[in-house]
Order: sequence, then structure tokens, then C-alpha cells
Amino acid sequence: MKITKYIIGLGIMAGTVISLPSCTDLSETVYDQVMSQNYYNTKQDVINAVFRPFEHIYESIVRRHEHEELTGDQLITPTRGTWWYDGGKWEKYHYHQYDDINSGDWTSGWESMYAGIGQCNLVLDELAQLNPSKFNLSESEFDSFKAQLRCMRAYCYLRLFNSYRNCVLTTSSDQAVNERPENRKQVSPQVMFDFIEGELKDFCLPSLPSKTGQSGNGNQQGQFTKAAAASLLVRLYLNAEKWIGQPKWQECIDMCKRIIGGEFGYYAIADNWYEPFDWNNEMCNEVIFGFSGSYGTTSWHLKSGEHGDNRTVYGRGLPYGCQYFLKIEGDGSRNPKYAISPSFDNQRPRQIFDYELGMVTQKFAKYAGDKRYKQYVNTSNNTREGMFFMEGKIANSSISGGYAKNPDNQYVLYLLDQVGRFEGNAESGYIANPNYQESKLGNGDFNSGLYCVKYPFYPFDGGYFIESDYTEIRLAEIIYSQAECLLRLGQAGEAGKLLNSVRKRNYENFTADIAYQPEGNVVLDLKEMLDEWGREFLAESRRRTDLIRFGRFQDAWWDKKRDADTHYELFPFSQTQLEQNEYLKQNPGYPDIAR
Repeated sequence: MKITKYIIGLGIMAGTVISLPSCTDLSETVYDQVMSQNYYNTKQDVINAVFRPFEHIYESIVRRHEHEELTGDQLITPTRGTWWYDGGKWEKYHYHQYDDINSGDWTSGWESMYAGIGQCNLVLDELAQLNPSKFNLSESEFDSFKAQLRCMRAYCYLRLFNSYRNCVLTTSSDQAVNERPENRKQVSPQVMFDFIEGELKDFCLPSLPSKTGQSGNGNQQGQFTKAAAASLLVRLYLNAEKWIGQPKWQECIDMCKRIIGGEFGYYAIADNWYEPFDWNNEMCNEVIFGFSGSYGTTSWHLKSGEHGDNRTVYGRGLPYGCQYFLKIEGDGSRNPKYAISPSFDNQRPRQIFDYELGMVTQKFAKYAGDKRYKQYVNTSNNTREGMFFMEGKIANSSISGGYAKNPDNQYVLYLLDQVGRFEGNAESGYIANPNYQESKLGNGDFNSGLYCVKYPFYPFDGGYFIESDYTEIRLAEIIYSQAECLLRLGQAGEAGKLLNSVRKRNYENFTADIAYQPEGNVVLDLKEMLDEWGREFLAESRRRTDLIRFGRFQDAWWDKKRDADTHYELFPFSQTQLEQNEYLKQNPGYPDIAR
């Protein structure tokens, strides 16, 4: 929520920067001429320059959420009458149909990450020409600023590596250097892996500050720390078998132990599941790294700074007409993009699907008394309970005894864990038009699908609306990563105890029928591990990555057949990118251009 002391004045810098349009043409100008040594006159100028790329990367989470969640089994964007078809764009995500290389949808991650890398490279090259004493900075402080940029650059390369695997590696802003053929070619996955590992382990870990205090990140929110760099290494090692064909389970365990053990500062699992996402989450000890956000500045995970209908990610994860129920009508109505994949078909009486994947509500209902699996409600003193909009009507406080209706006021909404054109008959489960009877992405309406409310939407008046920072890394991820690695190494008992240490907060009574062995009766295997990742990290922009690591991304789930092969685990390069860089080779399985 709070802008850190090191990023004060960042907005001054924002207007002077031009982002890199396409990494594949590495000769393009990155910054305006104002970005020169003449810019650096004060310590604050240095700070502004260092943290400018952070705002750009924060914005990039909007498209990452599409890439990670809409290609997976848990979240969907169904059509709602004539809304949200968008030329079949969301169906292509869901059905794994990324073969149109004229589309820029699959390559937005490539472009935005290289824009961020270009910004980091330029500032690093500028800093290399400065004398820190001129700005009353010590060498260690100066190295820490460089480490912020190098850690952010490594973070960008990690995301590129995950999505595209075969990437160009550039560490210079010198156009002449970047135009050399050897610097325009893709490097092998092993080379990229080694680069990311080396940057994080050999420079960032020694140079970045540790977390201070025991009350969350506080003023360090929005900055990389040693624990944040170590957490990126955890992500690298956890996925190494898939990314480079070499498992790094023990390396991942060792790094997790260092973080959990407090080597890099004090972190602890919050007492309540919602604290890492709450309005004051900069004070939460579970948060390892977060992007600072606020209604009065930028809050890319909830609302962009643009005019008009400017909701993003979690701001698009609320049902139509809920603004009066939440008392957020001062921010306008809702336009739902992200819903939960359904668990029920459209028969009468309806039947539960038998898919192993997806089935979100059934995965939560598996264990009794889950505090998350209940209707979201704002309670007193800016707190909340429940993580879902459940089945049923949505109260409209602007009308006595009234309920939310669809955009044309034609029918009262009745949310269902189903997808179909129910319109005014949702409560009875009846679909009048047989053409819209089938449960599929193209047959939805405003009753279709339930919603996950990960971040709170407190009343518009009162000062707590959209005040949460965006939690990129939290301690639960590190614990779950260690548990998965232990499980893969045959230590299910130790893995179960680690998971229980987090899971126990989620249930009214954490009984033996809920706890994993040896502390309870539940057997932990890889199938259950994937399900538990899905429960704890629902809608946190990682489901695609987890499915791929478990070898399940190509499998069938609701309204999706099994993929013919695994090439959709990577995204393609667009025709424009291929034309801009003659050395760029298309990822396997996708159309190429004539060379």
C-alpha cells in the first residue's frame, strides 16, 4: 500500500522514459535523450532511475495473469451473451490454440519483459559511469542499487524462460553490441538457466539487503531483498527438470530451508489466509516481495491508471451487479472477466463432472470447514471473510429487498457453478434455448460461474478501497516448494508436515481427516500435491507453470480435449518478431515464416 522511501518521486521519472517496443530488434532506442549522465544530479535522481523499471514490470502482471490462468484448468472467461467473445480470443487460450502467429496475444510477455530488461540494462550502464560519492552513496549502497536492477532483470529473464524457453540474452544497452549477430541469436536453455542462477546467487544474494524487523516489509515493500532473490532461485530450481531436463530438487530444498530458517530476515505464515492480500499487507510477515499499490497511485492488479472501464486482474474477478453488495458503487459497475471453471453440467438435475483437473469448488469442498470456501463478505473494521462469490442471488442495497440484475436489467442474477445460457431461469437450472444447453465456454451468461475474491474490496468510502499491495512472493510458496521437492524424493511424511503447517489456518477444525500423514490420515501423493497447489494459490498467476511441471498441462479438463502433444507448453513468437530478428527461431510446433 505505501510507496517505499526509496521510490518517492518515481512519478517524475516515469514521463521521461520510452519503453522498448520489441526486444527482437535490439537496435531500437530505449530511452529519450534525457536519460543521460546529465540527468543524474542528486541521490533522488539515482533512486528514481533505479526503480523506474519496477513500475513497468508491475504493469506486466496483467497479461501474465491471462497467460498463466486462462490456459489452465481453474479460471475461465466465458462469453456472457454478446460480451467477452472478443473474436474467440479467450477460447484460444482455453483450448490451447496459439498457432496464429499474426496475433500479439501470445507474445505480449516477450515484449514487456524485454522492455523491462532494456530499462534495467540502460540504468546499469549509466550507473557504471557514475561516482557514488558524488551522491553521498557508499559503495555498498551503490552495489545494492545495482543489485535491485540485476535482480529485476533476472526476474524478467525467469518469466521469459518459463514462457518461451529459447530466449535472446542481452546485458548491454549499447546498440552496437546488441546488433552483433551473436547477440541477436537465442541461447540454449542451459545457458539461460546458468545466467539467471549466477546473477541471483553470486551477485544479488550478497549485495541485496536483508529484511529488517518483524512487522512485514514495511518501507522495504517494493524492493528486492535477499529473501526475494533466494525465492527466485527456488522458482528456478523447482522447475529445472522441465526447463533444462535436470532435476534440482535438493538445491531447491536447500534454498527453501535458508529462507524458512530466517537467514535472510524474519518471515512467518500469517494467522489468517487473507492477510497476505489485505489492505495493510506491507505489514504481513508472510509477504516476501510485493509491488506497492494504492488507489491514489497505481494498482495494476486491481485497477489501471487509465480512464473509463479500467479494472484489471482481480478487479475483473467480481460478478456483475455486486457493487452495491460490496458498497463500492462509487467506483462504478463490474464487468466480469475471470470466473471459476464449473463443477456441474447442465442436466436437470445437474450432475458433477468427473474431470481430475479443474473442479475448483469440489477441490475446496473435499475437506470440511474450509474458511475460504464461503461467501465473501466485508465485515466490521475493514476485515473480510470468505474467498468466493458462491451460488445464489446478490443483494442490491440500493433497492429495498432487491437483487443484482444483468446489464440490460432483463433478469435477476443467480450465480451458478455451471456455464450455460440460463438467463432468467438460473435458480431452477432451466435453459430455454436448446442451442445454449451445452456446457461450454461460448454458451455463458451473467449467471455462469462463481468467483474467487483473493484481494479484498472494502467499501469505496473509508480509505481502504484498493489499498492492497500486489503479493508476488509469499512464504507459503517457499514451504510448498520444499514440500513438493521432498515428496518427489520419497519423503512424503516430511512434505506432509510442511504443508500442514500452512493448511491448518484454513480450516475451522484441522482434524486428522484433513491433515496429511503422519500428523493425520490423508495420503499425500503427486495428484494431491497438485490439488493443494491449486487450493492455496488459486488465481495467483501460476497455474500453467504448475500444470506443466506435473506433466498435466496437455490433459483434458472442462470444455477442453487432451492436446495432441506438448508444444503448447511454450508460447510462439509472432510474425513481427520473427521478421524483426532474422536469427530468431520459432518454437517447435508453431508456424514459421519464409526465410
